[in-house]
This record gives sequence, C-alpha cells and structure tokens, in this order.
Amino acid sequence: MPASLKMFKKVKKRLGLAGRGVNSGNHVANNLPPLLFHQVHGDNVRISRDGSLARRAESFCKGVVFSARPVKVNERIYLRFAEVSDNWSGVLRFGFTMNDPAALRYTLPKYACPDLTNKPGYWAKALVERLCEKDAILYYYVNSAGDVHFGVNGEDKGIFFSGVDTRGSLWAMMDIYGNSTAVEFLDPRSHLNNSRRHVGTSNTNEHDVDRIIAPMSNISIHHSGPTPASEPPFAEPSPPPPLVFQHPSVKFNPLPFHRTRGKNIRLSNDRCIASRLETEFTQGYVFTGRPIQLGEKIVVQILNTEPMYLGALALGLTSCDPASLSPNDLPDDSDHLLDRPEYWVVNKDVAGGTQRGDELAFCITTQGEVQMSKNGGPTVSLMHIDQSQTLWAFLDIYGSTQKIRILGSTPAHPQGSPPRALVTSNPVPDRCRNVTVATAPCAGGGTVLVVNLPPTTGPSYQSNSGLATYSPTYIEPVGGLPYSTIDSTEGIREWAENSISQPQSSDCSVCYERQVDSVLYTCGHMCMCYECSVQQWRGKGGGHCPLCRAVIRDVIRTFKS
Repeated sequence: MPASLKMFKKVKKRLGLAGRGVNSGNHVANNLPPLLFHQVHGDNVRISRDGSLARRAESFCKGVVFSARPVKVNERIYLRFAEVSDNWSGVLRFGFTMNDPAALRYTLPKYACPDLTNKPGYWAKALVERLCEKDAILYYYVNSAGDVHFGVNGEDKGIFFSGVDTRGSLWAMMDIYGNSTAVEFLDPRSHLNNSRRHVGTSNTNEHDVDRIIAPMSNISIHHSGPTPASEPPFAEPSPPPPLVFQHPSVKFNPLPFHRTRGKNIRLSNDRCIASRLETEFTQGYVFTGRPIQLGEKIVVQILNTEPMYLGALALGLTSCDPASLSPNDLPDDSDHLLDRPEYWVVNKDVAGGTQRGDELAFCITTQGEVQMSKNGGPTVSLMHIDQSQTLWAFLDIYGSTQKIRILGSTPAHPQGSPPRALVTSNPVPDRCRNVTVATAPCAGGGTVLVVNLPPTTGPSYQSNSGLATYSPTYIEPVGGLPYSTIDSTEGIREWAENSISQPQSSDCSVCYERQVDSVLYTCGHMCMCYECSVQQWRGKGGGHCPLCRAVIRDVIRTFKS
C-alpha cells in the first residue's frame, strides 16, 4: 500500500470520517454543496470549470468575485492560486460581504479595497505578496466574534482582520487583483473521499495532500494533539543562531519577555523569542520580564525581517510595570505612549534598516546614557534617561522587523556585590544639592524661575569655606508648558545636573553664530541658541534633541548674568 494512501487512512480514522466531510475543533460540520463563484462578478473576470475557477482576463483590476452561496460561520473557504503573474504589483484581496450579490443594483467597481470596503456590509484586506505563489492553497474563515482567520499551505497565520458582522448571511468576497490572476475553489472533502484517485495522479504528491488535509483537520500529520485555542506560542523548529559580534568573555543568558505584549505578537515557549504576525506591521510591543540594571548589556538578535514594510525596531524605557497594562492600552504609534502618566521614553528606528542576523547591543550607563552598538561596531548615544527610577525596557517590533530574540548580560560588580537595580528614589547628586530655585517678577508680566547653578570649571568652583559658589541663571518659560508638569524643583535640579555634567560651549551647535541661551525639556541639554532650539522643536530637526535624540517637549530660554 502506498505511503500516502496509508496517511489518508490514518487521517480518516483520526477524524472519524466515513465518506463525509467534517471540520474538527470549532469548525462546524459542512454538508453544504461545494463553493462556486457567483455569476455576478467584475468586468474582467471569466468563470470556468463549472464555476470553480475564476480568471482575470486583462488589466490588473475589475476582478471582484463572490461565492455563489452564503458561507457559514467557522466554515473554511479554500482557494488555490491557479495562475500567478509577475507583471503587476499587489495580490489577492479577500473577505466577506453581507450584501447578496444577486441583488446588487450597481456596476462593480475596479477595486474591492477601498471602493467596496468603504461601503457598509463589505470587509476585505490584501494578502501579503510573498504568500501568493502558484499552487499555494489559502484558507480563511470568520468566527462568531467577527474575527477572520487565515492560513497558507496548512500553516495557520492567525487573525487577518476583525469587525465582520456575523448576525446575517455572509458571502465570500475576493478581488483577483494584480499578480494573482486566477483562483480556484477547492472542496477538501473530495480530496479525502477520492484519495486514491488523487494519490495516483502525477501532479499531486504527499506534500500537496498534506497542505489540504492539515488545515482542515487542525491536526499535524506528524504529531497528534489538538491545536490550542487562542494565539498559542509558536515552537521554534531549530535553535536560534549563536551570538557572533559580542565579546566572548561576556556571558549572555536568555532574557524572557514579559507576558504583556502587543496584540500582534506571539512568544516562543521560553518567551525569549517574539514574532509579529506576518500580515501586520504594528502592535509589536514586548517588554523585558524584569527591570533592567545599570551597566547591563542587552542584545537583540534580528531573526527575521519583511522588507515590504517601512520603519523598523523601536527601543524605549518605562517606569510602568508591564503587569499593569493590557494590550488595549498600547497604541499603534509608540509616540502616543509619551502621553501616558508614567515615565516613557522611546527612540524609533534605532538602527535604521535592520537585516536578518543583525545584533543590536544596548546598555544604560550610570549617568543615564542609553548606548547602542550594531554588529560590534562603534557605540553611539541614543538618548539620556532618568536612571533613578525602576525601568523596564520595551521594544516595538515594527515595520520591517518581524522576529527578534533578546539576551542579557549581568554587569560586573566589585567584591561580588549583587547587581543594583534601578531604584525608585530620587537622589540628588552632590554637585546639585545646593541648587536653589526661586521666582522673580517678569518685566512683561508674570514670573520667571531663577536658578542658581554652580560653575562647571575654573578655580572659583569652591570657595575657601569649601562651599560652591553660584552664578544666577534665569529661566523663562516659552511654548505654554505649565511648570506644574515639570515637578519644578526636581526638574530644575535634573537640568542643573545635565548642565554641570556637560562640557559647556558658548556657541550654538547648529548655527555656530549665536550663543547657547536655551535648555531643552525633557532631556535638559543646553546646546543651541533659542532660535535654533525652536526650529529643532517645531519640526525642522524632527522634534528631537540633536545630542541624545530625546523628544523635545518644550524649549526654555535662559538668561545668564
């Protein structure tokens, strides 16, 4: 008996089939007639093979088609890509409609997306181009919650989109668009009940049979057991590659991600590998499972990329315990995290366009500087953060970055002392303990803040009594930022610390013509004149500090006497 025929009998026995087609798990029994294409379709579509094959005859559009009968909730729709071209861009769009095609009173438009999906009762989305290959088998279905799931060649791809109204009848809808030029409805029951005929044909091999049966049965041909219900963790088929660019004397251990994650993320069983759904490019948030430590080196391995998307990996830090978050709290755009009440900082596209195999190493110094190196290259400064708080690192696996692995190293500490986690208290550096903050009337009305800062260089830094001497600095608020949002004394102390720790230059680092007379909130850097700072803040420089790339929330003008 051929091996493939034995496989069919084994699967039939496991499914309890006796000449009938069933869908296992949550999928209802299907005793309905096979799906065929509706006689109502786009102008460029030609239907053949008794209604099972739809081919776009010309151009790249006007290829909208429907199923001839309504489909049931949880009924899987199987499509084979019968013909694929390389003359166009874009591929199949598929989904559902609650509008009976036979009752349509208007000519079908060129495109399903957005011409139909902008109308009530139509839901569809475009497939990723690389999944459209000749003879590939696509399946999709909608559950009672209105979530559309799909898979290709027996591999489940997860939720495709949501929001379908399942309270009435639904017809399958497709747009044979771009490089997908012909699609064919498949009835998996015929492949089971006529298995001997298919096994004997020269064009069908065991792999083809596997691709059709596996998605139908929700059972792996090679290992039994039900498929878990909602978003199971993926199992890595092989161990990830070892680190290549890190120093061999530094020992790295897997650093598990927190269970809180973005809607489109799946974690491996050990939670050290995160993968974003192939059909999405946002909601790829992952958090470290514990707060990070000063001096600890974190390495992110890029395991997979998808070049069709723009943007790449984002790195951030937050004082918000991920356990207090839900996926609904996480926005599509990581910039919106800065509006939350907790401490959040983020840097998008930290390494530009990453490729598979890249290694990004991050470290937070004791001075609060976030440093990064790529593939063992030179270290660059990404931003400065408040290192006095307990902080979790988070990554947004965005755009072209699709799968990553994270590892951490324990920093060396003298005399075997344990590593120090970032603390929640707000200690004031010794050199800033005597900084004073006061208010003074402003000539134009209102008040200004007067801050006494110690000089950074020169013999006058300490007087004969051992106390620091000061020169007054007047800080005038601009841009409408209320000082109540700064926690004024501590905020000014932070600026003072940055001002003291930085080498002071009298020339603006942008125009080199005017003197530095402004400070950037929230990073505290004083590196530009007021005019250049405002231009940098309001868009010419992207709204980021030119030194640490922190987001500029306000510009504050300073006056020195």
